[in-house]
Amino acid sequence: MNNKKNIALFAPSIGFGGTERVVCRLVNELVHYYNVNLVVLYNSIDLPIHKEVNIISISNKSEHFSASQFIKTVDFIKSIFKYQKILRQNNISVSISFLVRQNVVNSIAKMFNSKTNTIISERCFPSNTYGSIGKMLVKYFYNKNDLLFSNSEHINTDLQNNFNLNIPAQVIYNPIKTLKKIPCFVSYKGENDTFKIISVGRLNPVKNQLSLIKSMALLNEHFLLNIYGIGILEDKLKIETKYINLNERVIFKGNNDAIHKEIVKHHCLVLTSLSEGFPNVILEAMSLGVPVIATNCLSGPLELLNDNEPVTIEKGSFFEAKYGLLVNVDDEHGLAEAIKYYQNNEDVRMNYGTLSFQKAKQFDISKIGVQLKIIIDSQCVE
Repeated sequence: MNNKKNIALFAPSIGFGGTERVVCRLVNELVHYYNVNLVVLYNSIDLPIHKEVNIISISNKSEHFSASQFIKTVDFIKSIFKYQKILRQNNISVSISFLVRQNVVNSIAKMFNSKTNTIISERCFPSNTYGSIGKMLVKYFYNKNDLLFSNSEHINTDLQNNFNLNIPAQVIYNPIKTLKKIPCFVSYKGENDTFKIISVGRLNPVKNQLSLIKSMALLNEHFLLNIYGIGILEDKLKIETKYINLNERVIFKGNNDAIHKEIVKHHCLVLTSLSEGFPNVILEAMSLGVPVIATNCLSGPLELLNDNEPVTIEKGSFFEAKYGLLVNVDDEHGLAEAIKYYQNNEDVRMNYGTLSFQKAKQFDISKIGVQLKIIIDSQCVE
């Protein structure tokens, strides 16, 4: 007899974004403990889901369908009523939502359904990420729920200080599936070899790939940058790359559903975000033993690369953190210096690769799954 509780995880879709990958890993782990219903706003499932997970799509449309803002607003309002119906029909004890739009729908469901406890998850740094409407929604709706968890201490502090969050708030870091042994280290054979850099993330303003492209202009022809991801800035970034004559050294690769197989082919991974929640790609690289360079933005990189211990970084330079290199936001010269430091110091790269591989084991999905199970169990309605 199946005595498992019924839970729902609510996300926009299961695509190649960081949050979507996290939700995919969580549902595949939580199915060992609960009857898991994966509810997606759009009918886009690009990653493998455990066969025992019940997948429910609110809309038959793709996540990237073209429509006017009015049509999208109407669809969003419809999703509010559809989600409440899904919770009732599936006898959901605990509903967990991810990202602000789904969190609002979950909050409304809580207001009209006392039989379901709701947990919301914030994945971004709200003060730096949301516009005036988004901030208003966070302030009004988030406190309607039973509990919140984010993937960064800085996010919770921001919500409490600037959005008057007064429900219980916890931190559960993003999960990763770790390996037993570190993969083969990519060595650098000297000045005639090509030093290969990888960047992974949506091509949008907050990821700030333009800063990395500008830093490539400060490096010689022996450096190659592969950029993985798609987004609204793709055409603009390609134009900028062509303008500064970097077409042969900056390559746009699009999305890849097995990005870990590409990361391990590079000498280092670079993240240049203006802000983050908890950057999955850093953790992905660490779990593969690939050295990382990241901007010291709010939030995430400092927590991952230096155990959240504050650092001061001189302009035009970088900081040797515990598990990788940190640079200031929008500092192309500092970033170029960090890349050259890795190129010229094979022993440093190898040491960081080993240290970060061991650090990543703290975030294995089996451990993170248990942490989430504890807070779900605390909210299960008898």
